[in-house]
Amino acid sequence: MKSKVEFYKIFFEELEKKGFGVAQPSSPDYVVDIQFKGKTIAFYTKGDLIEKNPFAEVPEKQMERLWSMARATASLCGICSDQPYEEQKAEAMKNGVMKLNEHNGVILACKKHPLFGYVLSTYRQDAQNDNRPIQRQYFYNKEDAFESFAMRSGLVDERKLFTETQLKLIHAGLVKLRTTDDELSDEDMKAVGELVNRVEELVPELHREERRFDVTRLLDALSLER
Repeated sequence: MKSKVEFYKIFFEELEKKGFGVAQPSSPDYVVDIQFKGKTIAFYTKGDLIEKNPFAEVPEKQMERLWSMARATASLCGICSDQPYEEQKAEAMKNGVMKLNEHNGVILACKKHPLFGYVLSTYRQDAQNDNRPIQRQYFYNKEDAFESFAMRSGLVDERKLFTETQLKLIHAGLVKLRTTDDELSDEDMKAVGELVNRVEELVPELHREERRFDVTRLLDALSLER
């Protein structure tokens, strides 16, 4: 899932397929009002929660169904549902946030969400304002988050600051970016390529795996031409 907009589109369409209605929000705190048989039964909040309408009689089973549909849609969109860190290697911060890594003033953090699983983010801290997060970017899957951290922090020169699993996630994200993003400039492509090479220096087997994959694809392509 690249953004919440992708989730909204699929989830709201699914609601309408199941007989629910999606209406204009009755409050600036909501994304939409959720209706059933013309009656507003719940609100989808900007905090990505589903709240029951306190002024309507809404069966708990109906609310459970809404949550079940929302979680199924989020899973379909590829959210990070597995804990992306090891307890002993992460640092607990305020409001349930876990700091996974920090380098060159860039922080990689994670927080559990009742709908979106584990929401990751990368950001800098404002030293002039009680180290409050600034330039925060949110991610809903591990690969994109680790890729962002690698790009924003300039990656690390010491392998010990990353676990091998984290390095492999960074590598997967960078390779995906290099092969699927058509909007990268030549300078961006060069920077991504340098980062890929650096990670492969830290985890040599990644380079061997990529070469084997490329050869297989080449052989498959040649066999189709016959």
